[in-house]
Amino acid sequence: MRPLHVWTAYGICLAVAAAALAGLTTRAIEADRAEAAARQEAAVEENVRLALWRIDSMLAALVARETANVRAPQVVPPIVETFVIDAAGRRRTIAAAADAGRFDTTALLAGLPEPPAANAPAGGLDPARVADLPIQQARNASELQIRRNVLLQNQASQIAIPQEIPGPAPLAALSAVWVGEALVLARRGPPQADGAEIEGCVVDWPRLRSDLLATISDLLPHATLEPAPNTDATSDQRLLAAIPARLVPGTVAPLGAAGWSPLLGALIAAWVAMAVAAAAVGALLASVLALSERRAAFVSSVTHELRTPLTTFRLYAGLLEEGMVPAAEMPACFATLRTEADRLAHLVENVLAYARLERGRHSARLEPVTVADLVAGAAVRPAERAGQAGFEWRLHLDERVRAAVVVTDPAAVEQVLFNLVDNACKYARGGVPAVIELEADRRGGQVALAVRDHGRGIPPREAAELFKPFRKSARDAAESAPGVGLGLALSRRLARQMGGDLVCETAAGGGARFVLTLPLEPCPPDRRVPL
Repeated sequence: MRPLHVWTAYGICLAVAAAALAGLTTRAIEADRAEAAARQEAAVEENVRLALWRIDSMLAALVARETANVRAPQVVPPIVETFVIDAAGRRRTIAAAADAGRFDTTALLAGLPEPPAANAPAGGLDPARVADLPIQQARNASELQIRRNVLLQNQASQIAIPQEIPGPAPLAALSAVWVGEALVLARRGPPQADGAEIEGCVVDWPRLRSDLLATISDLLPHATLEPAPNTDATSDQRLLAAIPARLVPGTVAPLGAAGWSPLLGALIAAWVAMAVAAAAVGALLASVLALSERRAAFVSSVTHELRTPLTTFRLYAGLLEEGMVPAAEMPACFATLRTEADRLAHLVENVLAYARLERGRHSARLEPVTVADLVAGAAVRPAERAGQAGFEWRLHLDERVRAAVVVTDPAAVEQVLFNLVDNACKYARGGVPAVIELEADRRGGQVALAVRDHGRGIPPREAAELFKPFRKSARDAAESAPGVGLGLALSRRLARQMGGDLVCETAAGGGARFVLTLPLEPCPPDRRVPL
């Protein structure tokens, strides 16, 4: 498949996987938010339930106290007035605080319920209506009924206690009624000795509300209480059992950190893992395609490089076989055959050496050797190659490094230097002066062997590709100097295997300059540059 087809297929697969993960992420986040909202709602409802019990417990004690002492000659906060109303509707105050308010007696008479008959069944919520409510509402309605029953029991116990008040004991519990903005606790009953038919008290609602909210500030710090006259318990389950008021929870702090949950962390990890996997697969595809292209380029360029010497061999062999070469031209013919044979042998040697390095079967045979002996042995073939190409060979050996000992593989050094000189012979033709130089000097704990020519140099756009293997295509091989683009890649890997390196440096005055560095002492494995 062509690279475009491979990348298109990869992109489609990646898009499908990303879309699937995005869908799962969206659903998971929605489910997590719904679960968090449900937990938050449950926590709020639990706090509301506890708050209602606290409030109704306080109110039960207040209502029970006033049930027993409604005609007391003094008022106790939060009661601001006690009163009686006779059959004619006339209101008489028994005791009142300085800040006692007023209320509409007619509205009280209209809103006050009739006392239950002696054999009347106990009031409560209709079970059929409660069963039709959602689970949470049904639970709240049942809680309301339980709180109301507790309140009635408290009131009944207070009514049964003998009172130290003139007249017969009251026959009914107090009922809470809103008269405008005033909260009144009152009850109907048979006429008393003084002609009163209704008796009750006025509650200081702002003060009572403040006291009640203070008791639940730890549960619902932003809660408030508001009047709720004539409200059905099945439609509003946050009613108080003792008085017609509604608890409004207000803002409740979230249970956990906003916007974060273990699921969100898992989703982020999943996306990161997918991104890493996508990057890894993309890098693998890129390397496979690059390797495929390099192999194709190698086959193409090697085919071209092999065709030239084989054509020369065939041509000269045919001429020699048919006796068409004069005796005077035979030495030149043989020299040409030898040159092409050397060229072919060098190509094959580089390919085989690189293949051994790729398979890990090539190991450097390191041995201590002086720089003078190393250069004397490794520079013979490069010097011959330079002379054959018409270049002058110059050797500059610094006296400070002649006796220095390096630990290296002399055969590998020779192959590296030969590759560098061979490249200089190919690409520096026409340079002035026609000289190839080998310089040896010391750089810190290393010896540097520099091969320099005076050709056209290396364009910046090609410098980054110099050490990549098989970088030439058949077209490049045909349009440039002979070679398959393997010599420099092989030379750098050999240099690094010996504990050194091979780099390209800018040469003053033009030309190309390659520097091979070798360690002056045994190089531990952890100091070697990766291949």
